[in-house]
Amino acid sequence: MRTVLCAFSCAAAIVASSAISLAQEKSSLAPAPRAVQMAQMAGIDKMDGQLVQLSAVVRHTDTAQVFTFGEKQGLEIHALIPNPATDSAHVGDTVALTGFVRRFSTGDFEKDYAWFRRADYPDVKSGDWVIVATSVRTQEGTELVPSGTISSMPPNAPKTRPPVDVKR
Repeated sequence: MRTVLCAFSCAAAIVASSAISLAQEKSSLAPAPRAVQMAQMAGIDKMDGQLVQLSAVVRHTDTAQVFTFGEKQGLEIHALIPNPATDSAHVGDTVALTGFVRRFSTGDFEKDYAWFRRADYPDVKSGDWVIVATSVRTQEGTELVPSGTISSMPPNAPKTRPPVDVKR
């Protein structure tokens, strides 16, 4: 009996540890961010809808939810942080930014994002290129995007449902 109990306990431990490690792995459904350089942002229109990751120097801050980055004499891009931001970026900070490239449209953003309030993004104009942040990490390690506020799935991703358990 002791042998059976020991074997059962070992098997249960193996199954439990496998389940924990599987739960900790990232979903294969979520897209992996594409690493881009600032020079590539000149062709931002080719990245529309993509999840990108880059390092950027903050050029201007509007509110805690918006900052701009880009070239002094060239294209400036707005980074939109879901409301409420946990902190704000500061001019001159270098941040690690991950997010979705999109053209800004108030109507689309109100439909796609429950956190979106137009008043939080006053200087962003319709048609501007933006990156909707899924993560913004400062040099000190502070994460500006609140946990659980935004999905790493694009807003236009097909909706999925868990399989239905049919009992016979």
